[in-house]
Amino acid sequence: MWGWPLTLNVSLAIAAVLLDLGYPPFVATAVPILARTASLLAHLEEEQKHPIGFALAARAIEPRDE
Repeated sequence: MWGWPLTLNVSLAIAAVLLDLGYPPFVATAVPILARTASLLAHLEEEQKHPIGFALAARAIEPRDE
């Protein structure tokens, strides 16, 4: 919608640079997907070594004493 802020992320910047360099659109789509996949794999590896995700999620839904 006009007048609303546009949130930018690194995937948009990567795609813009690749398109500007003359790469075809499928490459501009694939490179950010590969980067996201690598970060997901790194996160999964980190969770296996130091599993805190479920503990943090449980703490987030616990009732608080007020």
